[in-house]
Amino acid sequence: MADLNSWSITGRLARDAELKTLPSGKTLLECSVAVNTGYGDYKKTTWVKVQQWSAKSAGIAPYLTKGSQIACSGELTVNQWEGKQDGQLHTDLVLSVINIQLLSTKQQATEDDAVF
Repeated sequence: MADLNSWSITGRLARDAELKTLPSGKTLLECSVAVNTGYGDYKKTTWVKVQQWSAKSAGIAPYLTKGSQIACSGELTVNQWEGKQDGQLHTDLVLSVINIQLLSTKQQATEDDAVF
């Protein structure tokens, strides 16, 4: 049986998504997602860098704004590098997504939170 690298996350965007067209002509969508788990003193945030290599990214990019909640699935990789300024080892979780779904905008989340 072949190995499987399939991950799904749900979280909120830390900043507006960036859409880039590379010199090769490929389109890259990048955003940073905060995935919160636990409650109270046990609350933890895991940061995941999300990338989508697809021309269809241009259609959803304007809706992926800071604070919006998204769900996405794809292949997870871990990138490590040594910082130039501090010499420390840094690690990024990078999800190369196949599917992105907008669950709510920041405005919708604020309105929903106000309802008791």
